[in-house]
Order: sequence, then structure tokens, then C-alpha cells
Amino acid sequence: MSEALVTVRGLTLRASTERGEAHILRGLDLDIMPGRILGVVGESGSGKSSLAACLLRLLPDNLTGLAGTIEIDGTNLLALSEREMDAWRGTRLAMIFQDPMTALNPLFTVGTLLTDVLRRRHPGLSRRDALDRAEALLRSVGIADARRRLAAYPHELSGGMRQRVMIAMALSVEPSLLVADEPTTALDATIEAQIVDLFDRLRQDFSGSIVFISHHLGLVAELCDDLCVMYGGTIVETGPVARVLAAPRHPYTRALIDCEIETDDDGPLKSIPGDVPDPVAPMRACIFAPRCPRVGEECRTAVPALMAMGPGRTAACFRPVPEAVA
Repeated sequence: MSEALVTVRGLTLRASTERGEAHILRGLDLDIMPGRILGVVGESGSGKSSLAACLLRLLPDNLTGLAGTIEIDGTNLLALSEREMDAWRGTRLAMIFQDPMTALNPLFTVGTLLTDVLRRRHPGLSRRDALDRAEALLRSVGIADARRRLAAYPHELSGGMRQRVMIAMALSVEPSLLVADEPTTALDATIEAQIVDLFDRLRQDFSGSIVFISHHLGLVAELCDDLCVMYGGTIVETGPVARVLAAPRHPYTRALIDCEIETDDDGPLKSIPGDVPDPVAPMRACIFAPRCPRVGEECRTAVPALMAMGPGRTAACFRPVPEAVA
């Protein structure tokens, strides 16, 4: 297997709140492999978007602690100055945000937004050539009448078209790592399906790696190669997406799959009993223990590390789901 494009080790993030210091990320270890799409799933508050923010160093003002390493080609991004980090964003790193309406500057046209990004990435590019490239990018993401759309402002476009513009902007810098933070959340089901299909088509021409954050396991199963399951600011399971979803080893992954809504299921909706963990509370035991149907005494007294659960698979669990029962 090839070496990881991105290596995350011991990533810890803490921030101040009115209730005290919150543990947002709790010592994450993760490898992002080259040329693959990594799906990141988990309940709201599990740390998915915080992981995305750390990958690009787009961190909150109330930050009180950041530790660990995020390495790309031997460079630890967390050790760079802000000026050095600026040189990585928009070149080697790019991001697609949840809500394009708040991410796109409403004072500028689509053409201005795209050409500014292109000319920053390619300083010698003329404005005419940048506009031609911008038009080609809009066509590549499925926007009809692309030349006319360059003169439009973000508010003049539909939600799906704005998200396509965001995707075009991210791809225009030809990044090594593209982070998509729930890019379909604000879209209806039809447009969501179109955006996922767009990602699936674009990946054929994209040589970098993609981190795709989502609540929807169905989308992740359709689009992604690898899976990272997060809970309470920790990573509880990783592995090839098909294997993890077919036979999860961590009880939380099993519970997430059971909660998926099936179109042909007329039974009651399933949920995970209990409450999500309090980020202010320290982690002295398995973070899923209060909600876990397989909890044992060791789960209440120690924190499990990520352990190998087969080729390319890990899970942080003392009492994993048996493979034969999964």
C-alpha cells in the first residue's frame, strides 16, 4: 500500500466556553491515502467539522489548546506560521464549505471570484485567460450557459448552482487535498444526488485526495473509498468503506447503521439511547460506554486505543462487535 498523503497524529483541540474548557478533538490518529476519498461520519458534535478546520488551520478565536501533528510531504502544518500557512491554502489545500451562500462574497460576481482564485494560483495568468478557464470550470461542474453565469452574483444563483461554483473554485487550484465539509447539507434530495454524482464524475480527473464529511451513510457508501467514524471528538473506527459498513466492529458504527432510514422499512425509527458526551468533561473511560449495549467493566475504567481489527481496519473498543454477528 502507498504511503499516506496526510498523516495526523495525536491531534488535540480545546476551546473556551461559558461552561469551561471544551475538548473538541481528543488525540486523533488518522491517515489520508493518496488518490482516495475518505468519508468522515458521526453525529452532530462528534468533531467532523473541527477536523476539517484543523486540516486547513481555520481555527476559532476561542482556541485554548492545539497539539499533535498534521504532516503533508514531511511538513507539519501545525508548526507553520500564519503567513506560511496562507501559502498552502488555495494551492495544496482547498475546502468546500457547507453553505455556499455564506462562503461566497455577495459583493463580487462569479467571474471575479473564480478569476481571483485562478490568478492567485497562477500569478502569470492574464485576466482573459483566467476568464476562459473559469468558464471551462463552470462547464465541467455542470453549469449551463457558463459564460453568462460568470456575470451573475451569488444571490442570483440557486443553492445547487452556488455549490457547483464552490466546487469549481476548489478544483481550480488543483489541490493535493480537497476537504468537503457536508457539501450537500443545505440542498434538497434531488440536487444532493446531482452533487454526489458530480463528485463521482470529477474524481476521475482529480489526482488528489478528498475528505468528504457527511451525516448520510448512504452517500458515503456510494462515493467514498475509506471511512472514518467519529464520536465525541474521537475516532472510533476506520477502514475500507464497504467492509466497515458490511461488518462494523465498533458498537457505535453498528448503531449508526441501524439508525439509517430505509425506504422500504415501515417500522419505527431507530435511535441511539442516551445523550452525546459532554465536551467539557474529561475522558477517563470509553467515551461511548454510557450508551453502549456491549459495555463491560473495563469500558468504564479505561480509554481504549485504536486497535487493528483486520487488514486496513481499526476500532477503539474493548468489546468489539463479533465479525460473525455483524
